[in-house]
Amino acid sequence: MACVHDIVRHGFCSQCRSAVDTRRHALIPFNYLVNGLELRPEFVGAMKRHVWIKSLKEKRLTLVLGLQGTLYDSRQISLLSDGEKHLTGEVNSRSDLWRSNKAFPDQGEALCKLRPFVHEFLREANKMFKMYVFELCNPEHAQEVISFLDPHGTYFEKRIITNRDSEMKNLDLVLAEERGLVILDDKHGQWWPDDLRNLLQITPYHYFKRVKNNVWIMKLVDFFKKTFVLGIDKNDPKSYAEVRGDEGDEDGGLATALELLKEIHSKFFDEKDEYSRDVRALIFP
Repeated sequence: MACVHDIVRHGFCSQCRSAVDTRRHALIPFNYLVNGLELRPEFVGAMKRHVWIKSLKEKRLTLVLGLQGTLYDSRQISLLSDGEKHLTGEVNSRSDLWRSNKAFPDQGEALCKLRPFVHEFLREANKMFKMYVFELCNPEHAQEVISFLDPHGTYFEKRIITNRDSEMKNLDLVLAEERGLVILDDKHGQWWPDDLRNLLQITPYHYFKRVKNNVWIMKLVDFFKKTFVLGIDKNDPKSYAEVRGDEGDEDGGLATALELLKEIHSKFFDEKDEYSRDVRALIFP
């Protein structure tokens, strides 16, 4: 029987060792796992079914996490408000804050801030879920963030998908069946429409002030406010950074999400009929 070329790396089949014209085969690239790796769609489906069977035995589902706005926030230092600039002097004394030249590589240095409760969240979620990261940022910045979230490689290993792998977030690149997979992300519009049934949308984490308009317009507004001593209007709320506060550990977005994930996990495995189990029916009952 002729080889169907299930696994191809750098243009060569890993089984029959022959060269494969990848342009003629609808192969799916999995560079985030192994550089140059491409898999046949039917083989990907078989792997997903294998993961499904294993997840039922181990009672461990799959969780795909966003990064920016879900687990951390970032802002270019040049865009920090006057009330946020004090943070640049606190970087060396805080474990949840760091400078990055990878977040916005063409726009200058940035500050990045971890979301409260994130380490507790990952530790507890890891007991119930095999976790992936899917963020449309450059791979270098994703690895940088992961080094603060998972310095020992306990949670994610190589399961970090970025804009190098896809221009839009989708579950084709996640080796798990959709019925046993939950997405936790603050961004609805970045996901492929067919995958939205798996999305548990978390409240966005905004530690820094949001800049909605062009920078020069914002600076002009600030100038007039200072010149004419205008008060801050109700539509210009202070950021967490400006008031030197933060989202709560016990009632913040990640704590709430963790409780929902525990509920989904519990109800999923309480269902006696294995063939009827589907997280999508629990996310959108």
